[in-house]
Amino acid sequence: MGQKRLVTLIFLLFVCLTWPGSIEAQKSVYDPPEKNNCPRSQKQAHIWYFGETAGIDFNSGEATVLTNQDVMTAYKASGVISDSVGNLLFFTNGRKVWDRSFNLMPGATELFGDVGVTQPCIVIPKPWDDSTFYVFTVDVLAFMPDNTFTTRGINYTIIDMKERGGMGDAVNYINVPLLTPACQKITAVRHANGKDYWVIAHKWDSDAFYAWKLSGGGLSDPVISASGSVHGGGYAMQVNAIGYMKASPDGSKLAVAITGSNDIELFDFDNSTGEISFVEGFTTTQTGISPYGLEFSPNSRMLYATLLQIIGNGPPSNPSYVLQFDLNNGLTSPVAVDSAQGMRLGGIQLGPDGRIYISRTVNLLSKTDSLDVIYNPTRPGTECNYNRLDNISGSRFNLEGRNGIYSLPNIVQSYVDIPVFTYDSCCFLDVTQFHITNTANTDQVSWDFGDGSTSSDMEPIHVYAQAGTFTVSLTETFNGVSFTDTGTVVIHELPVIELGDTIMLYTGSTINLWATESMQSYLWSTGYTGEVLPVDSQGDYWVEVKDWHCCTNFDSVYVKVFEYYIPNAFTPNGDGLNDIFRVVGLYRNISFMMYIYNRWGQLVFQSDDIDQGWDGTVKNQLAESDTYIWILQVDFLGEDIITNGDVVLKGTVTLVK
Repeated sequence: MGQKRLVTLIFLLFVCLTWPGSIEAQKSVYDPPEKNNCPRSQKQAHIWYFGETAGIDFNSGEATVLTNQDVMTAYKASGVISDSVGNLLFFTNGRKVWDRSFNLMPGATELFGDVGVTQPCIVIPKPWDDSTFYVFTVDVLAFMPDNTFTTRGINYTIIDMKERGGMGDAVNYINVPLLTPACQKITAVRHANGKDYWVIAHKWDSDAFYAWKLSGGGLSDPVISASGSVHGGGYAMQVNAIGYMKASPDGSKLAVAITGSNDIELFDFDNSTGEISFVEGFTTTQTGISPYGLEFSPNSRMLYATLLQIIGNGPPSNPSYVLQFDLNNGLTSPVAVDSAQGMRLGGIQLGPDGRIYISRTVNLLSKTDSLDVIYNPTRPGTECNYNRLDNISGSRFNLEGRNGIYSLPNIVQSYVDIPVFTYDSCCFLDVTQFHITNTANTDQVSWDFGDGSTSSDMEPIHVYAQAGTFTVSLTETFNGVSFTDTGTVVIHELPVIELGDTIMLYTGSTINLWATESMQSYLWSTGYTGEVLPVDSQGDYWVEVKDWHCCTNFDSVYVKVFEYYIPNAFTPNGDGLNDIFRVVGLYRNISFMMYIYNRWGQLVFQSDDIDQGWDGTVKNQLAESDTYIWILQVDFLGEDIITNGDVVLKGTVTLVK
């Protein structure tokens, strides 16, 4: 027989007699490691610093005011970035960068962002590099009455977080030019691959959008899309550079406010290619006010816009408005969800808590220490509850003496791609707990888990009877009006492992225990973390594997090491005790041959049957008392034996009369 991977079930006689119980009884009893899902933290936008030393922390799940920094004033949008679990890294107003200890980064104090432009900066991490961040800045178009202007356009600076003992600094790439002249707007969203980013800007005096892909290799050449209106003009129309640009959280849409021409434009955005195509436009008609801030709802269905009085430095004579567009109907028939007399409503940003925050100020000198809040931005019309919480009107977010001015952070919009609910496990047999992202203005709820089961708990738990994809619906009711949203829950199969129950290993041999291939991680009972565990000793072995969904499974096997029992003497005297020289073993699926020779090399006995031993006779005569040589050859026919090749054994036996 050739060498093959086999498992032996032939036992030593003395092992059989002393083995206390069955093979199954020998398997160890242990508690398998707890199953955990992959971390899915996306908390890069969970700390905000903006305005005049204002701040918000969303890490608890609720917005909490921050009053711990007194260094930054950002009149318009700021840039701020945390790590994936919500630890602050740094923040900027477009001109200066402060580290997490609120100290200036020495190499980043003269960036080319102008604090007076609409969106002067945005911070984006470099994919596949936790220590490198790009700060994109936007300079102002400084027009002269003769229609000439100066500007440094859009630039980028790289912050290396390995500098200054992990506090970060700009060292090698500072104010690298990217596009000029450019409008006062810049936004960003993830690439369709979920790893890279698109950075989007608009060229001045042009209809061209520029979309750069930021990947692990750096910035690509821009994808240029000529679409929509020309943003341009001379000294008298320089306000056409003003106004927000926002990508939708799901990366499918883009909206632009062109303040000077009173236009809001909606585009389709292909986050695979970076191409932008015009959908439709809307021109505001309210007297004396123009569109400025823009934001999408968490489900990317609603678009909100602020309209404010641009002209004049004193208190506005015209009220500001907030419009809601239901994009299922395009930009037609917006709903004015609220207005504010004597106040300018400026920056607008969706928060990680699923609520939209709006900056409010009279002007740069007369400020307020609160933000307006749209508590339920996915709900239509006034049901979005503008500044209304639990039926209490005027429920703004208090900044505790800090001021928002026109400012809120300008963030990667994918960081607020917020589902209506989250769930904390995705693996078969896990207990899945559901959590509503935004519970504002909700009296009662009703869940349909997509498998025939329902619940009315605010945070229900559910165990799916099988793996699969389920459409889960959540109905929230407030003041007798119900709102239903759906989401998809994927319950993944556990990784398949099959070590077997028992493996019999012939002494001196080695077996490779194979776990499932292509897993994220492996952990064996020995502490080994590879896919294949070599085993040459008896014992219980288990492995836990984690797949790329972070679902875990485990299996165990008992390895029994054995050898043949072959006596070294026998007494063929007919007393019924030890009369026959034979090999003791229970396994029968073998090819067997035993040869016995006397001291002169003469063959005295042979057998191809493990149960047929030598009775001590040669040609029907009892052989002389002496020492005889035996040779044993065993070929294993089944695949249930582990050996290092076929077994060939040699030894001696003494015949005693």
